[in-house]
Amino acid sequence: MKEKKFKVLIVDDQKSNLDVLIHILKDDFAVYPAKSGEGALKKAAEVSPDLILLDIILPDMDGFEVLEKLKSDDLTEHIPVIFITGLSNEEDEKRGLRLGAADYITKPFSHELVKARVSTQFQIIKHKYAVEELGTIDELTGMPNRKSFDHQLNVEWARAIREKNPVSLLMIDIDDFAVYKEKYGLEYADSLLKRTAGVIQTRLKRMTDVTTRYSSNVFAVILPNTPTDGAVKVAEDVIIGAQHSEDPEGKKITLCIGVSEVQPGNDDSLSYFVLQAERNLFRARAAGNIVCY
Repeated sequence: MKEKKFKVLIVDDQKSNLDVLIHILKDDFAVYPAKSGEGALKKAAEVSPDLILLDIILPDMDGFEVLEKLKSDDLTEHIPVIFITGLSNEEDEKRGLRLGAADYITKPFSHELVKARVSTQFQIIKHKYAVEELGTIDELTGMPNRKSFDHQLNVEWARAIREKNPVSLLMIDIDDFAVYKEKYGLEYADSLLKRTAGVIQTRLKRMTDVTTRYSSNVFAVILPNTPTDGAVKVAEDVIIGAQHSEDPEGKKITLCIGVSEVQPGNDDSLSYFVLQAERNLFRARAAGNIVCY
């Protein structure tokens, strides 16, 4: 399988500088250009780059202001930024580092230096991703775990507020899981959880939908930009998928699902949104069906 290319956003208002940097990096990375501060902020939100090369002198705002805005946004605060500059002012360098810049590259560009500085950042990023993955993946199902759920829901909540879009949450439980576990044992219970995780993952259609193991036998699905009717359709599709899944003895998976949806504003509570999904799951257990609010 071909390794996914890391994404680099290059911000410079001079076409000649963009052309040089694109030429240096295009063979190894997916490169995205921007020519202004506003363009950089918009592109960063759109493509979620792994690294940003940012010119200090831009037509609408300087690179320091762009960096401050990037670091103040939950969606972009984690992205490392390398300043690219023709200035050799020590105070500017100190200021950038204080604001959170990862490194500096000076103009005119050296092919070897640019590749070396960028490669260093990606070695750090790879190590960080590896460490984070160890703590965010559920060992049994291979799904993201509760820690990952909490992080991703915060990201999608902030995005929904900014873009004024709805977000939905599914809480999915296996009917009579405790009964199955007591009757057939832990090994069967684990296989049931793995089968259910597989059903959920295969029934989702969009790359942006996030599936997680929320607790011991509850799964959660975050559905960005999805109103209630769309979330219910996803829930129904998951239930249909479960009905077609059976173990070697012909036992099928039956599920109950709680659905919560909101178009959040700054004053809305994320924890209440999650609580509503949990409450609806409780009601769905009693109804043996899908319950939404």
